[in-house]
Amino acid sequence: MKPVDHQSAENYCADNLKASGRVHLPTAPKALARGRFSPEAALPRALTPDQALNWLEYLAGQGHRVKVINLNGPGDPMATPELTLLTLNLLRDHYPGVSLCLTTLGIGAAAYAKELARQNLAHVSILMDAVEPEVAQGIYAWIRPGTKTLPLAEAAALLVAEQAAAIQALAEAGVRVLVKTTVYPGINSQHIAAIAAKAAELGASEMKLFPFVAKGEDSPRPRDEATPEELSELAAQANKHLPTILMDLATCQEMIENEFSAEVAEQAVLPKPSPKRPHLAVCSSDGFVVDTHLGQAYQFLIYGPKNGPVSLLEARPAPEPGAGDGRWQQVALLLSDCFAVLASAAGENPKRILAEKGLAVLTQEGNVEGLVDVLYGGGKKKGGKK
Repeated sequence: MKPVDHQSAENYCADNLKASGRVHLPTAPKALARGRFSPEAALPRALTPDQALNWLEYLAGQGHRVKVINLNGPGDPMATPELTLLTLNLLRDHYPGVSLCLTTLGIGAAAYAKELARQNLAHVSILMDAVEPEVAQGIYAWIRPGTKTLPLAEAAALLVAEQAAAIQALAEAGVRVLVKTTVYPGINSQHIAAIAAKAAELGASEMKLFPFVAKGEDSPRPRDEATPEELSELAAQANKHLPTILMDLATCQEMIENEFSAEVAEQAVLPKPSPKRPHLAVCSSDGFVVDTHLGQAYQFLIYGPKNGPVSLLEARPAPEPGAGDGRWQQVALLLSDCFAVLASAAGENPKRILAEKGLAVLTQEGNVEGLVDVLYGGGKKKGGKK
């Protein structure tokens, strides 16, 4: 076995894109678990597939050459597998020469191993911090593989089993599997070698070993702290079973915390009008405020350029509710000239169906005029009639 590789994590941060060509896309809207040492905060908003493409287009316009795209966070890509596959398909179509990968806990991944293999992924990273349920219970506050949170003991056993199944199924399907393991001193630090041995047995090809780094000064943390010497020793033990890279997160922790936080990123991911889709649909009860749920909209107000300025062009009756998925297929056809539909809220299923048809769904309450102005890049509008 070759010596342990000590590697800076700078190449894994978006802010070091110019050097590494690596981009992390937070496209997963749903979490499968929360760690005991993670802040109890609401999950940040994920990028929609269209927003992800807009972000990559923006980066290219800034002179960045993207070589690797990793679907990672804010939730888990395999919590919404159909959305993840849609995103991967779009990325493969638009960036055929770029390496694609994703990072997941692995719950549910075994069932999609063959479909993920068809995406020709460079690798899948499994976040594997335990091979014994009792150890996993010390790391996770809750684990939710479906719609309900299971008792932690039951969920921890399921997690360990699902991770093993995922690694084996992915490896057998021809997907290169990495395991990313965080060292929690006093909790799993005595089990790192066992994790590496089990991962190797299941077909993983590499381990990346991360020291625990708190998200903030007030964030919870393990009682103990691993020294650099202890981390090196743990990596050496793991390396006996699986090629192991010891990561140094200190050099890029600030960049990780600031990733996608700048206003420029928020603006860059917004959908934009195009020659084929120049219009915007708005769900509003009065024409002044975006206040209507997508599923409750009885009409769509259509905005677009008219002799230069952006104006209210017309109102289109919405298809009658009650047709299930068929209704959203009708909406996609009705709004085939629109680059986005703006509503106060929307269900995940309609958003997925419309995204597959090229129509982004944006959920935001507020003044219609102001929101339309933002989506058209600040161009002034003039009044229009319904």
